[in-house]
Amino acid sequence: MSTRSLQDVVKDGERLLLDTTVLAAFLDASEPTHPVAAHVLTNLVASGRNPAIVSMVTVMEILVRPMRMTPPGHRTVLAFLRSHPNLTCVPVDLQVAQDAAHLRTDGMKPPDALIVATAIASQVRHVVTNDRDWSTKLSTLRSRLNVVRLSSHLPFP
Repeated sequence: MSTRSLQDVVKDGERLLLDTTVLAAFLDASEPTHPVAAHVLTNLVASGRNPAIVSMVTVMEILVRPMRMTPPGHRTVLAFLRSHPNLTCVPVDLQVAQDAAHLRTDGMKPPDALIVATAIASQVRHVVTNDRDWSTKLSTLRSRLNVVRLSSHLPFP
């Protein structure tokens, strides 16, 4: 694959929601999907081509591992989240909770429902993830949300 395959799916200016798996891959260079995640965050998001959001559920999840380290490394992750260009952390509000509850009625697990509901409430076009089940789980939302899997763009330059 190439950077072109990803940019063919995600058009210039379309907003993204980055799932926990994307930020985890970006922060861990040993992850097989790290090069794709790095491309998304650097060439698409930071450049301003595709503004992105993350759910507070994702923020919580990516802070756990650094907090368990000695010394704790979560301040680095927080600094990244606060300062990365064109990346916004979106709080869970009443609309997100309502959308998540609707997704829960279809059997989605609470963390996933809150993340996807953040995308719906924020009116993003693409959910970028590496969760292989999300394409199936979100099939009823295809007209509103496109699922972009990092591993679908491997090998990556």
